[in-house]
Order: sequence, then C-alpha cells, then structure tokens
Amino acid sequence: MRIDDVIGNVRRCIQAMEGYVPGKQLSGGTYIKLNTNENPYPPSPRVLEALRHAVGAELRLYSDPMALHLRETAAELYGCEVDEVIAGNGSDDILTIIFRTFLDAGDVIVTPAPSYTLYKPLSALQDATFKEIPMGPGYTLPEDLDAHEAKVVIIVNPNAPTGVLHPRAALRPFLERTQSVVVIDEAYADFAGEHVIDMLKEFPNLIVVRTFSKAYALAGMRLGLGFARREVIAEMMKVKDSYNLDSLAIVAGCAALQDQEWLQETIGMIVRTRTWVQQELEGMGLYVPPSCSNFVFPTIPDGRAAEMFEALEKRRILVRYFRGPLVKDSLRISIGTDAEMETCLQALRELLTQG
Repeated sequence: MRIDDVIGNVRRCIQAMEGYVPGKQLSGGTYIKLNTNENPYPPSPRVLEALRHAVGAELRLYSDPMALHLRETAAELYGCEVDEVIAGNGSDDILTIIFRTFLDAGDVIVTPAPSYTLYKPLSALQDATFKEIPMGPGYTLPEDLDAHEAKVVIIVNPNAPTGVLHPRAALRPFLERTQSVVVIDEAYADFAGEHVIDMLKEFPNLIVVRTFSKAYALAGMRLGLGFARREVIAEMMKVKDSYNLDSLAIVAGCAALQDQEWLQETIGMIVRTRTWVQQELEGMGLYVPPSCSNFVFPTIPDGRAAEMFEALEKRRILVRYFRGPLVKDSLRISIGTDAEMETCLQALRELLTQG
C-alpha cells in the first residue's frame, strides 16, 4: 500500500481540519515568555512537598482511574457533591470529553467570537458544525447567541483572548432561555473574583470547566476539572480515558486546592501587576479591553500588530498574535513579574515611536 492510500483512509473531517497551534515554545537562550498565560510565580510549597512524598515505589501502580481524592477535595471547596465533579488531564481533556459526549457529526456548536482557538479543531474531530458569533460592542455577549439551533454553546469566561468578563447578570438571562447545553470555560475565573459553579443547582444544562494551569501555577502537571449535574458527569465518565490522570497530578491537585491562602496571594500579585500594565498601555494611547484574566489584549494602531509581534520576538520577548479578522490588530500579553512587564512595556514604547 502506498502512503497516499494510507492517508486516504484518514477520516475526511480530519484531512480537512487544521490542528490547534499552541503558543510558541522556544528552547535555547533567555526569553521573557508572555505568550501562553502561564503563572510567573511558583505553585504552593505544599504542592512541592506533597510531590516529594509521593515519589516512591508506588509509582509502579496505576493511578486512581476516578481521581476520587481530587474530586472530593474540589467538591468540598466548591460546595458540591463528588459525583458532580470530573477530573481531567488539563481542562483541554475536559473539553475533549464534553465534545465527545455531546457532539455527533453535523451537530451545531456555537461560541461567541473571538474565543479560545482550540474549540474549532475539537469540533472538527467530531465532524460537528462550528459557528462563531461575533460579540457585541465592548466584547459583550451576542444577543442572538441562542438563535442558531446549537446543541452546545461554549463561552470562555473571562474571555480569551480579550480578558473581558461576562458577569453572572449577563449570563443568567441566556441560561434561562436557551435549550442548548451550555459550557462555561472558566480557565481564568480565579483572576475575576466570580464564577458560576453554584448555578449548577439552577440549570441542569450547565457545565463548568476549570484548570490548574493558570492561577494554581501547575501548567506542567496537566490538571483540569469539570462540574455538572451528576447525571451529566456519569455520561462524561463513560468517555474519559481509563487512567487520564497520573498519581503525581492527583497529589499535586489536592495540595493546590487545599492551599487557598497561597492561591489568593499569587492572584493578588498578578492582579496588581495587570492593573499597572493596563494603565501603562493606555498611557501609550492604546485601547485595552478591561481584563479580568492574567493577560491583557491591547489593540496596536495602524495595522502594526503582526510587525510588533515579530519585533518583540527579536528582542526575546514572546507574546501571542492571532491572525483572525476579529483579532488581527491586537496582541495578547500574559502578565509576568513586574520586571518582565517593565521590559516588555519599554520595548513597546520604543517600537511604537519608531512608526
């Protein structure tokens, strides 16, 4: 058999799709890395201590396929039942489980645009119909979000890549009228000060997704959680990989959730830096949507965003640039340490004046 014949046997939806493109990961040399929304501060010392104790002979054994201790810890923290929680290999794993659980070929999934760019390839894997509905002025929820016969509506909140929060008061009317399954991706909710996990009691069609990669500084451990009614979680459990979390990840997740004091201190530092950075960018004359996340999304004037992205990389500063029509004039800049942000801001000042 020829290789062309082998590729011809690949599912048509896979051949047609474009894969997700992660933020650039460069090795060699020293870079200021502000392109993947990682936490600039370390995880809780309790996490590191728990991991040290967990490294031993028991690693020869399989991990708990149900991640029960992690789910119990999360349920206690968020005021729900353990069978209303599912754990995954990062929130991307939770999203994959949701898409595999609900979407058949041809089903419609809708998201406000701009949005997290992983949703489109995940939809393509299911051969589902993916629709992006442009947000209103100020990146508000589209008024017609429930007018597209969607089986699933997914909203990243606070929004990525803009950082804008859709407050509970804006989400509630939509949840009250829609007949779709609604997924709220709360990857950045810890920086916003509000979430909707408690609204599961009111809305059986609601699923909430959380991650440990951002506020908990555990991007390298790959940990995520999903919250939904127990009947929904039971269906999602059928879809997940048998051992989708390793033993060390479960230990790290439990320790992270149990140290809320460390979490709040870290969030406080990032929010203070974010506020300062936003003010500095606005002082340069740039429009910056009000961010409730751990990044900012300044609009670069005169169509120079791509140019700025490349110029910053030459200065060994990595930020994120998206080429879609709704976002091509902006840069997403993760919040780093104060020193890292000062270097980035100074570079932007210099580059802007060179125009």
